[in-house]
Amino acid sequence: MPAATLSIPPHAEHVRTARLVAVAAARRAGLAEDVIDDVRLAVGEVVAQAVLRHAAWGIERDVDLVIRDDGHAFAVEVSSEPATDATPIDADSDDGADDGVALALVRALVPEVVVTLGTVALAWPFVTSPA
Repeated sequence: MPAATLSIPPHAEHVRTARLVAVAAARRAGLAEDVIDDVRLAVGEVVAQAVLRHAAWGIERDVDLVIRDDGHAFAVEVSSEPATDATPIDADSDDGADDGVALALVRALVPEVVVTLGTVALAWPFVTSPA
């Protein structure tokens, strides 16, 4: 069962809301403060990139977040509208989105990252102390 679900309009001012909700859920899940800092930065980057893609492609559909704490891992899934064949994308355009650099940063912060068309799933497994 999700700890939280959130749908935000694809506008930059709502990225902060997504970060705040993810951080609150991470604290409630009991993550260490240094991991919470990674959650804040990674979720902010992934949601910001989704918002930038929506703006570049003229998509008004919300960006969705599902936050889970299943006892084994703290996970955040960010879903956004993927590009379609009908969506014109100019690879040489400077629309402000740089998925490559953002994704490299996220991969450095998050132990488990799965990227599929329209979705980025982030997971921080809970570390248990040896008995």
